[in-house]
Order: sequence, then C-alpha cells, then structure tokens
Amino acid sequence: MDLIDSFLEGISSQQTRRAYRTDLRRFFSEGEVDTSLVQAIEPEGIQAFLRAMHRNDQSQSTQRRRLSALRRFFDWLIKQGDRTQNPARHPEVQLLRPDSRSSSRTLTKDETEALIEAALEPTRTGLRDRALILTIVFGALRRHEVASLDVDDIRPLGRYWVLDLQASQQHSGYVRIPETVVEAIEQMKDRYGIDRGRLWRSLSNRNRGTPMSPDAIYKVVRRVAGRAGLDAVSIDVLRRTGLQLALRGGADVPQVQAHGRLSDSSSAARLHDGEERSGRLGGSAVEYIDLDVLDVLSDP
Repeated sequence: MDLIDSFLEGISSQQTRRAYRTDLRRFFSEGEVDTSLVQAIEPEGIQAFLRAMHRNDQSQSTQRRRLSALRRFFDWLIKQGDRTQNPARHPEVQLLRPDSRSSSRTLTKDETEALIEAALEPTRTGLRDRALILTIVFGALRRHEVASLDVDDIRPLGRYWVLDLQASQQHSGYVRIPETVVEAIEQMKDRYGIDRGRLWRSLSNRNRGTPMSPDAIYKVVRRVAGRAGLDAVSIDVLRRTGLQLALRGGADVPQVQAHGRLSDSSSAARLHDGEERSGRLGGSAVEYIDLDVLDVLSDP
C-alpha cells in the first residue's frame, strides 16, 4: 500500500488529511511512494524543496504547513521501522525568511517593455506569454486572480473593458484593463483555439490544453524574465510594477488603491516614489500605465 495513504489513515481531521495529501504528493511527485523511495530522501532534498517554494513566492503559512507535513510523515515512518532518522528535522532544514528586497521590488518602464518583447521570442508560446504578462501588469493581478481567469471574465462595461475577478475571502469584483491587453488576449485565443473555460492553458506536448496552475504561470514569468536578462521576477513583482508605473504616470494614491484592490491607502503609499502628484480622482489608475506595446502587438 502507498505509504502516504497509510500515514493519512491515522489522521482524524479530514481537512488536515486533504492538505497533507496535497503537500506530500507535491514533494514526492511520484505515483506511489514506497519504502525504497522514502529511504532515499536526504535533508538536502527537503531544503531544496523549501528553497523552491521560497523562489515561487509561496506564502509562509504554506511553507510551514508543508514542512510540518513532511516532519510528521517521517516521524510516522520511524515508528513503522521504515526510517531511522527524520531528514525533515535535520538542523540544516530551515524555512527561508521572506526576502525584504524582493518583497518591494518593481521593474522600470524599460525593463517591463523588454520583458514584454522577450515574451514573443518562442513562436509556439509567445502569444500566450505576452498576453499573460500584459494582463498581470495592467490588471495588477495576484497569483490566484490571474490563474483563475476564465474566457468569459473578459467583458465590456460601458466604454471600457474589465476583468471579472474570482471572489476570495478578501478580494472580488472587477478591474479595468486597456484595449491593448484585450487585443493581445484575443490574438492568443485565436491562435490556440481557446473559446471557453480557463484562459491560460498549457502548450506543452504532455499537458496541452490543461489549465495552468499559479506555479506554472510563475515559471512562465521567470522563464521570460531570464530571456530579458532580468532576475527574481515573480507575479507579485509584475503586480507591484503595474501599480508603481501608474503612480509614476500620474495616478494618485486613491486610484492605485482602488485598482490594486488594496485594503488601505498605506499599501499604495509604500509604492510611491516620493514625488508630488497632482490629485486626479477621475478615471482609473490603468490609464496612467504608459508602456510602448503597440509595436509588439502589431507583429504577433
């Protein structure tokens, strides 16, 4: 019997069982976890798993839960006689602290334009990658917001275009996007035959057409950033970049707060670069994101 399934039988909480099953399957990435596999795990492998979560901007609570799942699993294996030591409790296995530099990083206008241009380099995925990055930047989208977008979430509202955002505990509603982003999305949909369901799809031979997870979207962002010569670019960096470009373009703090679905004005104010801005209460912050993308759009 699969060792993960055997371990989970001893956990009474259904919610904990479900979370631990996901966490342990994510670590092992195997169809069946047997004795030979768990005996081969070393502390270095678990620390590499923690580093990968850190690079992927996983929340601290998710990282702590996954490490806890591994520690409890290997504690159980010791009791079963399948291990003599717990590699997840090794002194060198430690959660990485949030990177204060990366948590406030944004791209310049030139860097953002270089990123958008680099997205088109591979012809097979270029239209998707470009539309994805434009949508994150102009919509100032969070990980779950971009990953949960459906085709029908893009719609006109009066004279403008908006994205309907999936409701979460803190955020819901819609966000305005410019016509240039809609055009990029439409070119992508036409090229890949996407007319319903999830907007972002895998284009790999193995998983073609399946919805992309937040982790898969993150990997696309990092891959495109690498081609543009940029380091440590995440979905959250692109989100903050869009909001700061709006501020630099002339949007005021309340406009940025509304566009970014920020809970208070202090969050928007932290993006401010200190320059005085004239108060503009009308319109949306997206109007002030000034990026030269027309040339890229004209040559898909």
